[in-house]
Amino acid sequence: MFAAGGYDKTSLRDIAAAASVDPALIRHYFGSKAELFRATVGWPFDPGQLRGRILDDGPSGLAERLTRAFFELWEDPETRAPLLAILRGAATHEESAALVRQFIEQRLYPQIATALTGADAELRVDLAMGQLLGIAYLRHILRIEPIASQSTEELIAHAVPAVRVHLGEHG
Repeated sequence: MFAAGGYDKTSLRDIAAAASVDPALIRHYFGSKAELFRATVGWPFDPGQLRGRILDDGPSGLAERLTRAFFELWEDPETRAPLLAILRGAATHEESAALVRQFIEQRLYPQIATALTGADAELRVDLAMGQLLGIAYLRHILRIEPIASQSTEELIAHAVPAVRVHLGEHG
C-alpha cells in the first residue's frame, strides 16, 4: 500500500482493512505507522550483490555498469514498486528519507567512490546518482515523454555519457 499511495496517503486503518485485521493489532506489533513503514519497506535487492556487479570489474566501464544496474532495478516490476514507495516517501516523510540517506551514505556510494580517483570522488558519485534518480523520477513518477516510453537500452545509451562525465571516466 505504501508503494501505491505513498506514505502520507496510506493510513493504518487502510492497511488493517486490506489485511482484514483490527488497526490495534498493527499498533500492538509495530507501534506506529513509521515503524510499520520501516519494517515493510526496505531495499528490494541485495546491496552487496549490486556492489559486486558494479565494482568487481574495476574502474574501467564503471559508468556503464552503474547505469545498467540502476535501470535494471527500476525496470523490474518486483523491485520497481518498493523503489517507487521509497522514492515517493523520501520526498514527503523523514522516515523514508532516512532510509534512502542511510543506504546512500553507508552501503553503496562510499564503495563506488573508492573506485574513483580524486578528492571529490563522493561528490562525483552523488552527481551521477542524481542524474540517474532524476531520470527514474521523470520516467516512473511524472511519466514525462519521451523518457517514459524509451526502451531500457535507449535510456542506458543516453544516460551513460552523462554518468561518465560525472565519474570522470573517459570512454
